[in-house]
Amino acid sequence: MNIISHFNKILEESFNNFLKKYFYESNYWNKTSNIDNYINFMTDLDNFNYSFMVNVIKSYFEYIDNIFFYTSYRRKYCTSKGFYHRTILTMFGEITFKRRYYYDKKEKERFYFTDYFLNIPKRKYFDPFICANICEESASFSYSKAGKIISNKIGKRINNNIFISRASARNIVMKFDIDNDNYEKNKRRVEKIFVMLDEKFVGSQFNNQKDHMIKAAVLFEDTELVYKYKKKEDSMNRYRLVNSHTCASVDNELLNDTIDYVYNTYDVDYLKEINFMGDCALWIKNFPKSSWFKFDNNIQVNFSMDSFHFSQALSNLTTQKYDDVYNALYEYVSTNNKEDFTRLCNEFLDLFPERKDVIESKRDYILNNWNERQFYQNHSYLKCSMESHISHIFADIFTSRPKAYSKKGLRQLLKLRLLKVNNKDIKNMYFNNFRIKEMKLNHSSTYYNKYDTHYNEINFEKLLHFDNYINFI
Repeated sequence: MNIISHFNKILEESFNNFLKKYFYESNYWNKTSNIDNYINFMTDLDNFNYSFMVNVIKSYFEYIDNIFFYTSYRRKYCTSKGFYHRTILTMFGEITFKRRYYYDKKEKERFYFTDYFLNIPKRKYFDPFICANICEESASFSYSKAGKIISNKIGKRINNNIFISRASARNIVMKFDIDNDNYEKNKRRVEKIFVMLDEKFVGSQFNNQKDHMIKAAVLFEDTELVYKYKKKEDSMNRYRLVNSHTCASVDNELLNDTIDYVYNTYDVDYLKEINFMGDCALWIKNFPKSSWFKFDNNIQVNFSMDSFHFSQALSNLTTQKYDDVYNALYEYVSTNNKEDFTRLCNEFLDLFPERKDVIESKRDYILNNWNERQFYQNHSYLKCSMESHISHIFADIFTSRPKAYSKKGLRQLLKLRLLKVNNKDIKNMYFNNFRIKEMKLNHSSTYYNKYDTHYNEINFEKLLHFDNYINFI
């Protein structure tokens, strides 16, 4: 019996059992109303779909082994050591199948041909689709929730109670060899780019109770008005960042990552201006001073203080009780009146000497970054929304709930999170890991040609090929 006939038999037997119950054994001749008539039909239909898919996958895996068993190469060089069962978890549920264990006298190796042909990872319970989905969900949710999401996708089928633990999800993510250096082939030509800078502190494990600091940069080319919202007088227009990209590092590698992205993404010979924006922390002010950003002697590298941190400093200085002082100080900065700004701050300090530390620190913060603030407010095309990006990209997943991370674990999750926010296909990147590994193995191993021409339903080369599994599933 060939594989097509075998599949037809499985389909016929499964579907006949299902149809027999509802088309021959159901009681339709009594005028009765029962919601269970509908619920049972839909439930059994789902169960039929599930059981059929499981049988198809199992039959295909076992068919692969049977075909190889009758090839001339196997008869000549490989001896069978008996059947062994294997169970893997797929998106269709648990699959338990049997396959032969072979010894290759020519190559002096032992192998399961089914595992070899499909390149299913050895001694792993979770199949690559499960792992890829876990990695994708872990870019947005905790390990526990990512495990629950994927478990529920599998477990919606009847009598299929699957649980993927937090530890299992973490192990899968930690073994993902993530590469964030994926650049476009064609470099973009723009005259200006913008870089927003800030940091986020994350709770730590094994770090002497010292929080990890994630340094982050968001790069973009322009801002685009999305819509005007004027239901309230103080409502603001909403803007979108054009071609935005996020870089971040917990290992103080942000400068290298940012320079690499700019150099590999843009035609630096065409670039004329790089504008940095941030809260004027020491590392942020020193960031644009790197000589590496001078791709050309004519490139202007500017730095400015964003509106959020400027307004926050004024609010802390004056408190919410003194809007008139706040407005006056804001006006002095807007008109570049440094003398009157200093005078009013000192007068306000005389009125509230008990707040001396706060008033002096916020006054000096603005005075020390006066020129950076003037540059920002005098160039209308500068728009910095880094604080909201920090909240959306990092705080949502790392600090919204009490959690602590080892540096190794945080580094891996951070890479995964950056793939997500930069709109990378995480599942496809996970699959590419297998393809890269199998290419290295195949180039270093002996290739076998097709074993028998009359067994041409499958191209049976003894060659690792992960896509054999991916394409079938």
